[in-house]
Amino acid sequence: MTTATGEVTYLVLADRAAPYLLARVRWPDIAQAITVGCPDWLDDPGLFDLPYEPSAVTVSFPQAASVAAAWGRQLRPEAADGVPSFIRRMPATWTDLSPAERRALGIEFAGKRRVTARSLRRNRRLLSARASAAASESPDGQPSGYPGSPAGADIGADADGLYPGGLSQPGDGTSGLAALLTERRRGARVRVDGRAHIRCGHATISAGLVDLGEDGMECVLPEAVTLLAPGTTLDGPVLLEAAATASQICLDVPGRISWHRSMGAVTRFGVVFGALSDAQTEGVRDFLAAASGRRAR
Repeated sequence: MTTATGEVTYLVLADRAAPYLLARVRWPDIAQAITVGCPDWLDDPGLFDLPYEPSAVTVSFPQAASVAAAWGRQLRPEAADGVPSFIRRMPATWTDLSPAERRALGIEFAGKRRVTARSLRRNRRLLSARASAAASESPDGQPSGYPGSPAGADIGADADGLYPGGLSQPGDGTSGLAALLTERRRGARVRVDGRAHIRCGHATISAGLVDLGEDGMECVLPEAVTLLAPGTTLDGPVLLEAAATASQICLDVPGRISWHRSMGAVTRFGVVFGALSDAQTEGVRDFLAAASGRRAR
């Protein structure tokens, strides 16, 4: 868990929920950005307008650091010195960048398909089959529990073997098998090896991602966290990353902790998402299709 620090604002722009631009802004001295196509910092005074762009998503420092790491950059709290500057002829219009601006930022692809339709259909068929199988599985046939991990361990690689069936003993009425089955019926979930960076108040919680669907997700932590009581609201955004690929999605939606269960030093909990936009729904499907395709290969 990491608390938010500093006065610098971190923002991302996303295409179908996939981040493609990361900016850090502090008036009047810091206006820098990197992109998935140009991972070198660029000074751009037009970024001072980005916090007022409705499509821009404000993220925490840990979430921004995760985006930068996926692009091969280590994010530091201080601004980079001696970086090139991009001088615009007119104010930036972030919803409709000119071809010159796209080239300078290395984001010519934004708004375009980055996978072939054939491969996307194949991966989505595989995803649909996995989701149907997951939705119809009986909890009695699942593993009997999670063996636990030492505090601070990276559990993303172990999350594939976890499933709610191990939690067969109802707790205080707010968790347990009944709550899990009720959540599971709302939508099919697909197991994903990865991590979820969740904003909760002024803190960011990094948890292992167990499964994901369009309605929500299940996560696991190798420690007890008091912030995750059932009913706790999450303002968002939620940043998700797959362990086997470089895929990431940033869902700027509210959420709610639907159930919570502690087993020794291990905490497992469910998150229900608010209503996703069409672009975010497509982003979740693409994210799951890419993760399922890589695992199948």
